[in-house]
Amino acid sequence: MDLGSRLIDGKYQLVALAGEGGMASVYKAVVRGAAGFQRTVAVKHIKPEFRALKNYIDMFIEEARVGSELAHPNIVQVHDFCSEGGSYYLIMEWVEGIDLGALIKVNRDAVRDIPWPVAASIAIGTLRGLGAAHDRVGLDGRPAPVIHRDVSPHNVLLGLNGAVKLSDFGLARARDRAASLTAPGTVKGKLSYLAPEVTFGKPNTVQSDLFGVGSVLWETLTGDRLFDGKNDIEIFKKIRACQIPSIQARRKDIPAALAAILEVALSADPTHRYATADEFAHALDQVVKQAVGVNTAAALGAAVAEARAQLRVVDGDTDDLPTTEHRTDEMAAVEPDPDIDEPIEPADTIEPVATVDLHQLHKRHQLFGGDLAAPTTVPGTRRRLTPGPDHD
Repeated sequence: MDLGSRLIDGKYQLVALAGEGGMASVYKAVVRGAAGFQRTVAVKHIKPEFRALKNYIDMFIEEARVGSELAHPNIVQVHDFCSEGGSYYLIMEWVEGIDLGALIKVNRDAVRDIPWPVAASIAIGTLRGLGAAHDRVGLDGRPAPVIHRDVSPHNVLLGLNGAVKLSDFGLARARDRAASLTAPGTVKGKLSYLAPEVTFGKPNTVQSDLFGVGSVLWETLTGDRLFDGKNDIEIFKKIRACQIPSIQARRKDIPAALAAILEVALSADPTHRYATADEFAHALDQVVKQAVGVNTAAALGAAVAEARAQLRVVDGDTDDLPTTEHRTDEMAAVEPDPDIDEPIEPADTIEPVATVDLHQLHKRHQLFGGDLAAPTTVPGTRRRLTPGPDHD
């Protein structure tokens, strides 16, 4: 449903439809104030056909709740949450630029590598945002970490000013959530970016988020997904095997130190990965400092501008291009019909968020061997994170 130039909550004037996906539409809008004040914002709205589904509404409300408490320059900010005419509207920061998925695609199509200092700086910005979510403190002063669970290229926004912002906490798991939003034995997140332990039914943790960042960094450097396949079963098998190709075999210009960092981040055993997002970011920062004379923010901003111009040529569009948060290509994470096999999207398209029933998958295909236990406890980590089952 196109809301056109509707005024939301008496103050948010919709300008144009910026993106539309499986469950939501996002609009570019402006809010005006005194003396000619004006700010561009993004307005996210659940499609009418999903408004009667409680799970969708609960996730949307949770996205607003969590987002409102995550104030950090590397996280897309939530400004407001409105209800009007039986619909909810999430008001967010508008980022002028593109998403990392678009940047990767443009460079892949041009048979051109993204400079490794730029790729590493994107990962650092993503990790800074993740670190803020992981270190969140509740209103009662106690730790209330938020696990993102959907770190992927299309959820990393890149601004024309060189800014890096993590978006879309719609699938995030907040420790202080009152009720579960995920059925036992299922996992949420885009298939290709799941950590190995998650495919075995273990809960998402800080370390599974960090694995996602490692996977995204590997893809940024190579232009290819680390784990890809013809269908979900093939992808799951590859993730479980966790055979990581040598990054230096793909790119000779990658410093040995950066290759070593990726090896740690992409360890099959979560206890061998970095303990925190800050530790991971610090390691990358030390390598980026070796690139003497490179202004990574300026280089990233230039790359974003060039990629956006190329996308305009390809799309034949002279209007402003939306960013990741404004391209809601995700599918809602609800339990699929077990009798329907959902094909994985091709590698050059945006992959839907997946909710995978591990028990049903094992029952249908009998490919993995061994029993698939429902999520129980997290493997030991250096931070000794021991949440309950990831049933949310």
